[in-house]
Amino acid sequence: MDDQFFLRRADISDINALSQLYQKVYRETYAEDLSIPYPENELDAYFCSSASPQSFAKKIIDPKRAIWVIEDKRNGDLIAFASAGPCNEILHPDVCLNKDGEINQLYIQRNQQNHGFGQQLMNVVLPWLDEYYPGRPIWLSVWFKNYKAQKFYRYYGFEKAGESDFNIGQ
Repeated sequence: MDDQFFLRRADISDINALSQLYQKVYRETYAEDLSIPYPENELDAYFCSSASPQSFAKKIIDPKRAIWVIEDKRNGDLIAFASAGPCNEILHPDVCLNKDGEINQLYIQRNQQNHGFGQQLMNVVLPWLDEYYPGRPIWLSVWFKNYKAQKFYRYYGFEKAGESDFNIGQ
């Protein structure tokens, strides 16, 4: 990572920027790149519940969770983030126990992908999960047509464990 960017733990002052980054990358990835035809009102409702500044504030103050950001030093913009914590966001509670760790999100702006930022985030997320969830499985969820993300996680030894539905809206 070049000197223009800074990797750090998120703090409460980041909640608005995290919310905006999440929504931007989600739209870029799913609505644009992967062409999922989400109705705008359903996306907005999803973002209000799952990507609001308040939802990020709860995660930041939760001692069982951690969020890291990559910040552009030139303008203070966040270009990527990763969040991790107890495994309770996976849609298969039968296989994922709350004692297990989970990579909840790893989002990088489209124009900043393929520059090593994902690797930098994984280099802090995985050791943190190993420390807080020692000896436990680490889980994550990837959309079945997001082949780029699947390839990225396979590099780190992740394997497909099952399938689940993830619905936004009705």
